[in-house]
Amino acid sequence: MKHEREFAYKIRHQLNLGTEEIDRKTADSLFKARQNALAHQKVPGAQLSLAGMGHMTADVILPHARALVAIIGLIIGVVGVSTWNDFERAAELEEIDSALLADDLPINAYLDKGFQAWLSEHSSQD
Repeated sequence: MKHEREFAYKIRHQLNLGTEEIDRKTADSLFKARQNALAHQKVPGAQLSLAGMGHMTADVILPHARALVAIIGLIIGVVGVSTWNDFERAAELEEIDSALLADDLPINAYLDKGFQAWLSEHSSQD
């Protein structure tokens, strides 16, 4: 690294010595060309730009990205747990219905209110 820097200083020194030999007209021409090149140099953009949506994304969404990800994760979790509970409840009801249909009870037993109370009491104990 040190040798490269020394080499660059030597090159700069030689170029500076060479500028003394350039006539005024050529120096002015080079200066104008440099100014023109600098004027047309593209300046890197400070923000993303996606057809008008980039500024909104960079200004509104990105500063709150962690909170948005957490909220979306929470919503997915709540929906998932709710769906899981619905499937579990349906499986329990299916098991009770299958047990009832497999029994040899008369139809009047199912219509008896006392039987319904007994059934809910025993199904909650399982």
